[in-house]
Amino acid sequence: MIFPIELPDREWVEFSAQGFSDPVYGIIYRGSNPPVCGLPLGGIDTGCLDLEATGLFGYSSIFNSLVPRRGPLNLPFLGFSVGSQTWVCSTLSMKERRGTTLTYYDLKYQSRYQGVRGADDIYYWGHYPLADMEFIFSDAPISLGLRAWSPFIPGDAEASNTPAAVFEVHLRNRTSVVQNGSLAFNFPGPSEGEAGTASFERSVMEGEISGIVVTSLQASYVLGVIGTGPVRTGGILGSEGTAWAVIEHALPFSVNQPGASVVVDFNLEPGVEQVVRFILAWHCPEWMGGGTMTSGGNAYTHMYARRFPDAQSTALFLARHHAGLLERILAWQAVLYNESSLPGWLRDSLVNILHLITETSVWGQAKPPIGEWCLEVDGLFGMNESPRWCPQIECIPCSFYGNLPLVYFFPALARSTLRAYKAYQYPSGAAPWVFGGVTAAVRTPPYELAMPSPGYAHKPQTTLDGACYTEMVDKLWQCTGDDDLLHEFYASVKKNTIFTMNLRPGSGPAGIVSMPADNNAYDWYELCDLYGIVPHIGGIHLAQLRLAQRMAEAVGDIEFSRQCQEWLEQGSAVLEEYGWAGGHYRLFNELETGKRSDIILSNQLDGEWIALFHGLEGVFQPERVATTLETLKRTSLSRSEYGAAVFGPAEGAVGDNWDPGYWTMQGIHPPGTFMVSMLYMYNGQMDIGLDLAYRVIKEIIQRGWLWDWPVVLDGGDGPRIGFDYYQNMVLWSLPAVVMDGDIKSPCLPGGLVDRIIQAGKDRAQ
Repeated sequence: MIFPIELPDREWVEFSAQGFSDPVYGIIYRGSNPPVCGLPLGGIDTGCLDLEATGLFGYSSIFNSLVPRRGPLNLPFLGFSVGSQTWVCSTLSMKERRGTTLTYYDLKYQSRYQGVRGADDIYYWGHYPLADMEFIFSDAPISLGLRAWSPFIPGDAEASNTPAAVFEVHLRNRTSVVQNGSLAFNFPGPSEGEAGTASFERSVMEGEISGIVVTSLQASYVLGVIGTGPVRTGGILGSEGTAWAVIEHALPFSVNQPGASVVVDFNLEPGVEQVVRFILAWHCPEWMGGGTMTSGGNAYTHMYARRFPDAQSTALFLARHHAGLLERILAWQAVLYNESSLPGWLRDSLVNILHLITETSVWGQAKPPIGEWCLEVDGLFGMNESPRWCPQIECIPCSFYGNLPLVYFFPALARSTLRAYKAYQYPSGAAPWVFGGVTAAVRTPPYELAMPSPGYAHKPQTTLDGACYTEMVDKLWQCTGDDDLLHEFYASVKKNTIFTMNLRPGSGPAGIVSMPADNNAYDWYELCDLYGIVPHIGGIHLAQLRLAQRMAEAVGDIEFSRQCQEWLEQGSAVLEEYGWAGGHYRLFNELETGKRSDIILSNQLDGEWIALFHGLEGVFQPERVATTLETLKRTSLSRSEYGAAVFGPAEGAVGDNWDPGYWTMQGIHPPGTFMVSMLYMYNGQMDIGLDLAYRVIKEIIQRGWLWDWPVVLDGGDGPRIGFDYYQNMVLWSLPAVVMDGDIKSPCLPGGLVDRIIQAGKDRAQ
């Protein structure tokens, strides 16, 4: 078997698995108790196809249905037949067509159509980009396992930009006699809207891949089998039991339809295992900023189309290199799974959180409407905040939180994104909030790359955007050590820093750590009103000054370095005098009006974390940091077993009726919780910090959201907010902190990031 079955589900377990010389840690799900979404098959800018634990295809964006995402498709994709009996590899329902009527029945029990049965259960282990499945059939003469994967290799953006997947099926004869049968793979193809037509052309592919090529005006794909053996091809099997029941003898007609099926006939000797590798390669080179092929917006071209002119070339590439690519994937994962300095649950979580790159990424070629500043070799890479909830490209705080894996493993992509931020910077020095999307001041299409905006029309997102931009530039500079990068971005960072420190003119030094004039902006914790001096914002501004000052010194700008130091001293003095509430920092304190709130924000020390993580001195008084962390233990951390409550009342406070908006007084922000957890680690409380991070991830696992991360979850048992939020990739900050280092430590020779990249390199080159 690929991995052992009969393991506990929805909890971390250690086990041996095919391809790994040492045990791994993982989460086992079951088809009878599946996660909300399965693991997405796909890489960088390829779109993705969810593979559900129930044995069905789920959501799909491979043909550029980005908003709304197509699906869930809810179609079985794999089945086999032996002795005129068919088993479909799913635990869920099928359909039987009788005349014009569809009858549904549950495959787990005796079906009304005796020719088709389903799986008793499915054991499912996802470790992105691989999904391993073991199908349980109590009444079948053979057993079946599946390893499905797409190329995703840290350090190799080109290989990871391959729009295809391999489905490696393991057929095992568990009887004492020869078993003859047929193995079928089923795929629905693009919708008419995705294809841009109702007309589809089909041709046979032979040679290194045996299968079918389906082409249309806008989309095409290859479905085939690696190898030259005979295969049978036909139309879509769909979800009708009548079609699956006869796969040994016949397949549906395929005239002018988008779907396809491929069948391999097998002959299994007793006790023998046969591996059949199906390939699905897709090609849909142009997406529309509107999110679907019919929704308008500007047209953009995927970077993968530079390497692969069609689906056939993609399929051939994967057929020729699948063994080496899989070996490289397993090698980089083994480095993480063997990292004994990290707890097992964190190792597995670091592997799987990378799936958010394929869920949210696009990588456009350097063509209009993208400006001439964009280099042809770079293109423009961006990630979408939440394609199914808040679709917009490069919401800047989301990238502040979540782009560290790009910086670590694909720095050229991170640099291309920063070049867009620099190109889109406003004359005032303000950084853009989004490149395009639903919260733009004038709403723009959700997958635009060239319609930048400062954010909400009623309150722009200027308060912390500049700190995000400065942090991302410093992050890439520190991790790459590339001084040319610093010189490229320094002037824009300086311009923004000056802009940011003058957002509240007329307030003197207090303006450095305050809301902008008229309080006309939002914090990251948005859609709730703040006034005057805000320690959360002030601390982040002070961290921005520390980063900008280091950059100024590195380029020899002594005058600006001194200015940063002066602002630091002035802002810190105001913050400590007017922001401290005795056991924690206040939520806000507006000196001009007397408006004040002592509500506790769990992330009030984010600026401290930024400075420490970037290898610099903290920005708050150390003794007050220690006091605040003790207060948070009694308040924010104790209000929920799932993480740190974002907002909560101060100890002993009465009558503070400040409204936290959609965050409520029970909301848990997973990325923010991770940042709080790292502050405990930096302050000598490793067990507290690790336990806090563990608590939030454990709850994500229990609720089935491992491949469907929210931005907010209720601290009780209430609902979540959002899907597929890439800002959760801030999780990749934890290894450096656990190993007592800063942001660049894992990148140094022999560091974790360096070892992962080295393990995944192509040894054949």
